Amino acid sequence: MIPDPDRKLENCPLVIFIAYTVPARAEPEGYSDWLRRIDMPFFNAIPGTHHYANWRLRDVQKGAVPVWDYFDFQGVEKEEDLERVWFNPDLDTFRKEWLRLWGYGREDAPAVLRHSYVLRPVFRADTIPSDPVLTLAAGTGPTPSLGDADLVWRVESVLHKHFGASSRGGPWKTSTEDANPLGLDWLAIRHGTTPFEPPDATLVTRADLIAAPDRT
Repeated sequence: MIPDPDRKLENCPLVIFIAYTVPARAEPEGYSDWLRRIDMPFFNAIPGTHHYANWRLRDVQKGAVPVWDYFDFQGVEKEEDLERVWFNPDLDTFRKEWLRLWGYGREDAPAVLRHSYVLRPVFRADTIPSDPVLTLAAGTGPTPSLGDADLVWRVESVLHKHFGASSRGGPWKTSTEDANPLGLDWLAIRHGTTPFEPPDATLVTRADLIAAPDRT
């Protein structure tokens, strides 16, 4: 995929946050390379997707180690694109193939892995670097004022992964007030290795970029 410098995460009005894990065999069998060759180009080709990138946790600096050690950002071009992106006709098939190839490394994945999360931006820095490492800080309660962050989002709703639902007749999106398996109300990121640890954060972890549309 040819890098597209215009497909920036900060230009997305809504972002889907996908937190997940894979079995121990995945990386030795080329999982990150598969993300670069197959996964990232596929998602960025979905109509309505503006930015889709894969990240992997490097270390947790504050809080309990989450059950997920990878995460993806999938930003939409327009807010009204959310539903058509989520129900893209090719996406269900792709998700099932991902499960067949990689799975979650466990028989019964916890709820946090069986859902994705809609983030609404509440802060954007004037200038955002493109370092291949970032610090992700997150917490519960009201969103703090974080002038030293690059981007800050509010966790607005929960997306139900319809391919794994026991009944497809249920809702595809629900409010975090009903249930929030992620257990976080806001997320913030800062690129680079400069320390970033908001006092209100319950989780602070660094992550490394695997693949993105604006990077080689």
